[in-house]
Amino acid sequence: MEKLLKFLKNKWFLLGISFLSFIYVYFLGKIVLRAFDSYLETENFSAMMVMYVFVNFIFGVLMFFTRKQIPTVICALIIPIEALLLMIVSFGQWYIIIPPVAVGAVIFLSCGVGESCKTVMGTLLLIMFVAGGLAYSVMSSYFGISLRFVATDILPNIESQDIDFSTRSNDYLVTEDGKYRLVRYIEQKADRVVTSYYVEEAFKDVEYPYAVFRRTFGSRSVLVTAYERNVNPKWISNDKLSIDGKILTIEEIFAPLTDDESEETTAAETKIPSRTTAPEITEATEISEDRTEEETEAAE
Repeated sequence: MEKLLKFLKNKWFLLGISFLSFIYVYFLGKIVLRAFDSYLETENFSAMMVMYVFVNFIFGVLMFFTRKQIPTVICALIIPIEALLLMIVSFGQWYIIIPPVAVGAVIFLSCGVGESCKTVMGTLLLIMFVAGGLAYSVMSSYFGISLRFVATDILPNIESQDIDFSTRSNDYLVTEDGKYRLVRYIEQKADRVVTSYYVEEAFKDVEYPYAVFRRTFGSRSVLVTAYERNVNPKWISNDKLSIDGKILTIEEIFAPLTDDESEETTAAETKIPSRTTAPEITEATEISEDRTEEETEAAE
């Protein structure tokens, strides 16, 4: 027993184990990226949470055991920043955010960094978490500005997206080869229902045990209507979509955006791409149509 304890306390053994901390940094970075560009769809929520908490707990124990080693100290300074990014991109999904935040806080406070450095960096991180979280919440809730929305506006050939995943329908229409899917979003806008259809690149999905990250970043809108109606969507083939009487190919849908196509227009207070959307139907249009019918009847 004494030999085992002596071996576990050996500085070279602890140094070797401490390099495993970088695996957790990589794992957390992948979760941040997937939470940003994908929609998390769980197959078994309870099982997924047990496994997710278990992974965070195991790495937390390993890093606490090697908290004085330089690799662990480096990771202890990186993990809180990744946890902050995860909070921003997954704001509201606290079951994803809390475990890494707890691990990051424990490891940061217990690592071999000097107390003065801990005080300064801890204060800065706390301000970043509180102020950053509050500012992001206000911007996304009241102004509709999210990190995803900003990124789609900055990156070239990425269509501007302001998607509310809570309005997402899981009744997907997938191509036979499974590479593309048509997804419907139904949202209440003022006094009318807005239905949006997006084509997503399903071959970029990432699967984990009991959960799948459905790739949504880079998806393209093919139809937005300001009212409910049957648009009869269906895949004619693996690269051809029929929707609302139009035939669209994958090449056309994901073609690079031109300057004219990248400009946003407004229809029923919804952003509608200029290429493939239905014409806006407004109250003024309906009145104009009624007057035209009345004039025609009078002329007859």
